[in-house]
Amino acid sequence: MKNFIYLLVFSLVAKSALGGTPPNYKVTQIPNPPSKFGTKQIDGLDFLPDGRMVVCLPSGEIFFYDPKTSGWQIFAEGLHNPLGVIAESNSSLVISQRPEVTRVTDTDGDGRADFYQVMTDEFGMSGNYHEFHFTPVKDKEGNYFFSLGTGSSGDGIRPIVRGEFDPRGRPGRMHSSTPFRGCVMKLTKDGETIPWSYGHRTPNGLGFDLEGNLFVTDNQGDWVGSSKLFHVKKGRFYGHAASLTWKSGFKGAPLEASPKDLAKMRTRAAVVFPHGSMANSPTQVLAISPDARFGPFTGQLLVGEMNTNRIIRVMLEEVGGELQGACVPFIDGGALARGCNRMAWAPDGSLYVGHTKHTWAGGEGISRVEWDGEDPFEVVSMKLTKTGFRFSFTKSVDPKLAGEVANWPFKRYYYKYHKAYGSPQIDVTPVKVESVEILKGGKVIDVHLEELKAWHIHEVKIMGLKSEDGTSLANSYFAYTLNRLLEDTPPDPLHVSGTASPKKKVAFGKPAKVIDPRGEVYQAVDAKVKGARTSNSHDGYTGTGYVDFDKGNESIEWDIKSSRQGQGEILIRYALGASARPLNLIVNGEKHSVLPFPGTGGWSAWKEMAARVDLKKGSNSIVLATNGASGGNIDHLQLIGPKSD
Repeated sequence: MKNFIYLLVFSLVAKSALGGTPPNYKVTQIPNPPSKFGTKQIDGLDFLPDGRMVVCLPSGEIFFYDPKTSGWQIFAEGLHNPLGVIAESNSSLVISQRPEVTRVTDTDGDGRADFYQVMTDEFGMSGNYHEFHFTPVKDKEGNYFFSLGTGSSGDGIRPIVRGEFDPRGRPGRMHSSTPFRGCVMKLTKDGETIPWSYGHRTPNGLGFDLEGNLFVTDNQGDWVGSSKLFHVKKGRFYGHAASLTWKSGFKGAPLEASPKDLAKMRTRAAVVFPHGSMANSPTQVLAISPDARFGPFTGQLLVGEMNTNRIIRVMLEEVGGELQGACVPFIDGGALARGCNRMAWAPDGSLYVGHTKHTWAGGEGISRVEWDGEDPFEVVSMKLTKTGFRFSFTKSVDPKLAGEVANWPFKRYYYKYHKAYGSPQIDVTPVKVESVEILKGGKVIDVHLEELKAWHIHEVKIMGLKSEDGTSLANSYFAYTLNRLLEDTPPDPLHVSGTASPKKKVAFGKPAKVIDPRGEVYQAVDAKVKGARTSNSHDGYTGTGYVDFDKGNESIEWDIKSSRQGQGEILIRYALGASARPLNLIVNGEKHSVLPFPGTGGWSAWKEMAARVDLKKGSNSIVLATNGASGGNIDHLQLIGPKSD
């Protein structure tokens, strides 16, 4: 909570100091759809050809909204966590829902969907809560693209998964144990599903620019020092290691690869969003189209942000054959809610924004952003020069204020590339401004710096700047991702930290006789489990997971084979990050004893509980059952004996 309060205060201070929503833009709220579940969160948004809006709700409901009457109409329901929609006609939608890309159609004209067509489900699902399926977009040739989130170590996976299970992709904070988690996917107009790019963590937002270039955002976390915007190209790797499990030609386990080798493979972000000050969780990418009535910014990109009430504007340029550029808060604060998740242009040129939060920071509802037709005092573009940056403005600047070197405080820094969660700013260095040159009647300013350094973010917070008519600059905080210089760019220094994970031999299958030569091993996840759940969120288990006891009438029953009658010993491998939790031991239907199961010192610290049992020749039933409370995590049972007479 302390960190949240700090970030909130920081955000408010930053906004008051650096600007907010330009005065020429008005934000209003749209009535919420009448969900029977009371849901007000919007996870997909688009406009039909007839001018109505379509929205997807996390409850699985799809609604149409008529701006002329402010009326809502239910179109479809029963979908699984839909996170994006394309309106292909007034009666047919393409939707990304968790298990598939679906075409939802009203075939009889009654206003309700009656036909649900699977367009593709050719990707894996492990049952992990974090395996989101994001935003379908469609290119000019009729191909679709969608993105798949990785799984989280904060939860396990199911005993049965959809698609191939590859244990190489399972380790790590965020994982990819089934195809093609952490990838951007292409669904061709001919119906073929192709992994298009790799190395994404939480790619919640695809979008095209006006030239047809595809972009995707990613959220800060492991392998992602700060949130980013990537220019997506076929076959490229963008940094998050887990999805390399599914990349053709990659051998071995992703986390066992050297971070330096991974850094050499990765494509740098076109834009890095400074964490905490620009964006914490960027979302959808939307180009400002010629039909949008949104000011003098046609062709630039808008990017939503979940944690604050902000929409970011992105200005890109090509340098050295790759795109890079600057970002600036644009629609910022005021009546705009947090959780700006999905955006679309209405026929009248206004911007509609759907808000969501799920269980994280965010908001709910629908906002409409309108421009009044008058240009705000804003920076239209920030471009790299050989000696610094060129800023173009919507209005002529006050030459005295603009010419003050002290009003252009630049600094530079970078974020580490490593498997740890996030990164602080590294090598933070003030950059001296040598001179400021005012051009083209005050609408262009060249800021000449003492030094430009490739592969660093260059940030400026313009101080006190006004136009000739006395208007304050609406937004003054800019961050330019300077990967390549206009000439003589040095090699990428990689900015790597950390080492490869040690190689581990993990046993899979049943039973795993190689674990211990003392006797045969029977995995808990392969036994008959009643009530308890299987999981693998804690490290150190020996099979594909373990059984996690909770409160209630729960049990594990093993069918143990003995070659002879007599007394044997069973060793039960378990972990318990709490005080003792006894369990009942039942052998061949008779209560044997209560095993104490003391704490092991952590949920990844495994120990053995031993018991001597009388066994008959052939099959034997061995049961562990709850004893009025929950139990620990059970990995396997190992049988030793009976010994020969």
